[in-house]
Amino acid sequence: MNEMTESTPAQETLSGFHHKLQFAALCAMLVLALVGVWLSEAQGEGARGYWMLVVFIYASLGIFRSTRKARSLGRPVMKMIGRELLHWAVLLVFMCILLFLEHRALINRQITSQVALLLLALGCCLAGIHFDWLLLVMGIALTGMVVAVVSLEQYSGVMWLVVCLIAAAAAGFVYLRSKRASALARKAAAHT
Repeated sequence: MNEMTESTPAQETLSGFHHKLQFAALCAMLVLALVGVWLSEAQGEGARGYWMLVVFIYASLGIFRSTRKARSLGRPVMKMIGRELLHWAVLLVFMCILLFLEHRALINRQITSQVALLLLALGCCLAGIHFDWLLLVMGIALTGMVVAVVSLEQYSGVMWLVVCLIAAAAAGFVYLRSKRASALARKAAAHT
C-alpha cells in the first residue's frame, strides 16, 4: 500500500479534530458577527471600531487556516501569508476611509456600521474565493445579515430571527460538510 493514502487512527482523530476546529472557528466568527450586528443596532453610535477588531480576528483565523492548508499541500507558506496579509490590509484601508467619511459627518454612525459589515462581507467572500472556502461561507452569511438588518430594521424581532436563522444555516452547512468529510475519510480508511 502507498504510505501517502493510508490513514492511521491518529490521522483519523486529527481529521475529526480538524473538522471540529473548523466548525468552532465558524461559530466563533458568527458570534462575533452577531455581536457586531447587535452593537450596531443597539447603540446610537454604531459599532465602527468593533468591526475593525473583527477584521483583525477574521484575518488571523484566515491566515492560520491558509498557512495550514499551504503546508499540507506543499505550497510556499510565505507567499500565501503575504497575499492574504495584503488582502486584509486593503480591507482595513477601506474601513479607515469609511471611518474618515463618518468623522467628517458625510455619513452617520449607523450607516457606517452597516457599510463596515458589508465591507467585511465582501472581504470574506473574496478571501473565500482565493484562500479558504470557510471564509466564503462566512461572507455569504454576513451578506445575508446586512440585507436582513437593512430590510427589516423597523421590525426588530423579525430582523433578529432572520439574522439568527442565517447564522444557524451557515453553521449547519459547515457542520454537515465537516461530518460528511469525516465519514468519507473513515470510509476511505476502511477500504485501504
